[in-house]
Amino acid sequence: MAVLIRSVLSRFCYMVAFGVVLCQTPKATGIASVQLGELRFREPKVENQTPAQPNFTGKGRQVSVRLRSGVLAASVNWAVDDVTSLDLLRGYIEYRPDADRRGSCPNIRFVQVAKVERGGGLDYDWQGLEEHRNLLRTSHQMGPGVKPGYFVDHRASACVPGAPCSPYFRDYWTNARESRDGFQLGGRSAPASLVDYPFGWEVLEQISLESCARCAESGEFLGCVQWGARWPSQGRRDIFPIRIQAAPSQTFLAALRRFEEFYRLKKPSEPPRIASAF
Repeated sequence: MAVLIRSVLSRFCYMVAFGVVLCQTPKATGIASVQLGELRFREPKVENQTPAQPNFTGKGRQVSVRLRSGVLAASVNWAVDDVTSLDLLRGYIEYRPDADRRGSCPNIRFVQVAKVERGGGLDYDWQGLEEHRNLLRTSHQMGPGVKPGYFVDHRASACVPGAPCSPYFRDYWTNARESRDGFQLGGRSAPASLVDYPFGWEVLEQISLESCARCAESGEFLGCVQWGARWPSQGRRDIFPIRIQAAPSQTFLAALRRFEEFYRLKKPSEPPRIASAF
């Protein structure tokens, strides 16, 4: 997800995405201009220029875990965008399948769910072209172990309710210079990766994500990473401990189920397939 926000006490409010809405008081840096319908995490760039290079700050966190069918690794760091000077968070998730395994997966891709909170732990309410995300958030009523407020991370403005819509992150934010889809075919394989740049911390307070590698053809999940960060209006910022597990959480599955029902990708009674090996 990517949030396009700019401070104006040290930096002026500026136009982002499709327009500018009212400035509001952020934490320590002053007033921010926010395009509410386009609040998202994506590769930082400036119009008609080469995508900006982030300048990484702090040690961040790194985790790598061997699962039954491959290795899942994650690296999360705070950074500053060299062109826009925006504070951002860089998450890099990679699934490297074992090349010597029997079986195959021609297309390994990532699905990501997200929970975005503003001050006081309140869910961020999406507006404009992205407001359908509000309808896709999970709730406690969806079952045991389901945390509220999570939705499949996608560009809702590119989708139509009741019509098929891709759940895969890179169909909306490719980040082609840094990430790619993977495969495992007999003795050949290539890793799948996802890169995300959460920024806009003058308005947001906390971001929680779960990124799961999936064999697109079979629907099997190969491993998941839970990650995120918090930057309150008062106090220090913090990157959450990275958690890697073989299967999606109940929250992830509930968010994906709601997404599939909303866009009618398949029958609601058909559960997602979960597997730890091909």
